[in-house]
Amino acid sequence: MGLTINEAVLVRAVFHGQVDADEIRRWLAGVERLIVARTPFFFIAATLPGAGFCEDYRAIQAVWYKQHKAAFRRYCHGLVRIAVSAEDQQRLDTPALHAAWGVPYFVTTDEHAGLQWITTQWEAGDAR
Repeated sequence: MGLTINEAVLVRAVFHGQVDADEIRRWLAGVERLIVARTPFFFIAATLPGAGFCEDYRAIQAVWYKQHKAAFRRYCHGLVRIAVSAEDQQRLDTPALHAAWGVPYFVTTDEHAGLQWITTQWEAGDAR
């Protein structure tokens, strides 16, 4: 007999309106708490039409990712990006972005397809 118990957190971030630096830092702090607690997680990110980001959001994210890259890659079991259009999907679904994140990465325009992909990733973890 055997038993596999597989637990993971699902983090869903929806960016809308004007996203300021404090919100970016709060989002990253939440991910960092999971990493510090050694909690496996899946991440879904969507940016709604009309959303805007503070000027330094990319720099904030880049510094954070550089500091936490190895741990992020260890505990993030999959990253889903929800694109708002086919053009957005093409922009987000590039070999460079797959390589940059270094975790299983899926881009779709359909959130249900993203959730199904996560389920498949999770079930594949049961076989490990």
